[in-house]
Amino acid sequence: MIAPLPVALTGATGFLGSHIAEALLAAGVPVRGVVRSPEKGAWLAEKGMALRRADLADTDALTSSFAGSSVLIANAALGSNLGTLEDFRRTNVTGTENTLKAAAAAGIRRVIYISSVAVYRNAPGVAITEDHPRYGHRRRLAWSDLTTDWRYSMTKCIAEDRALELSATLGISLTVLRPGPIYGSRDSRWTQRILRLWRRSFLVLPTVGVPMLHARDVAAAVLACVRQPETGGQAYTLAGPPARLDAIIRTLGALAGRTPRILALPLPLSIRYDTRKAAAALGFAPMPLGDGLREVWENELRPALHALPGP
Repeated sequence: MIAPLPVALTGATGFLGSHIAEALLAAGVPVRGVVRSPEKGAWLAEKGMALRRADLADTDALTSSFAGSSVLIANAALGSNLGTLEDFRRTNVTGTENTLKAAAAAGIRRVIYISSVAVYRNAPGVAITEDHPRYGHRRRLAWSDLTTDWRYSMTKCIAEDRALELSATLGISLTVLRPGPIYGSRDSRWTQRILRLWRRSFLVLPTVGVPMLHARDVAAAVLACVRQPETGGQAYTLAGPPARLDAIIRTLGALAGRTPRILALPLPLSIRYDTRKAAAALGFAPMPLGDGLREVWENELRPALHALPGP
């Protein structure tokens, strides 16, 4: 039997990228992690992932790193509140352009592009589908601005559009996945905010619904796309059902054996996403909140608490 060609994965040592890498490796898919700092991926190398060094600004290094791969998962990006507008443009837009051009130069004809629900012009009370109005290429007032950096929303929207344009020009079959908001172990952002809230003794929380999605659910969708070439040319929204903040903290508290006192302020707002397209094509079914938080508790929170010095 001829061994399958590896799947190239940018941003493989990051939060979401590491979960994608683990899912692919567990399924027997060879993975080549294309990252700026291979040293950070030693633990993934022990699991069988090959590592290549390349920056999104270096098209030649990307091309060399991608060579011999069958599929590219374009995952690397700059997240909310992590830089200036120029930083976002350089990483999310120019970096995406360089990635697609390098993939074509390396002979790759299938790309799975990790976008975000931030590309939508979010609105409460509407089940947002893949054809929902988009954030656009300039700053605008949107509900998502309350939780998401507008620079991220705008540049991810521009980057996705450029990926679609370039894929058509370069002869690449492009699949777009739009996940979020994502949580799980190794997340230094949203998950850590939840943990900081849980550590307090008293909380006042609005009953806003957050459509939380575990990173492993995104990884499962990526694996499904790798296995199904017919997903090319399609975009899929990936999100969980809205979960109230107070319910999130109480669920985590039940796992940890300690729950802060909570005063819930009625605010019946939530952002909902229609994920039926992803369910039908990819078998997408987000894990229950309790299962997702249990993964965080077992792999991150409990070991950290046990590592604390005793009284």
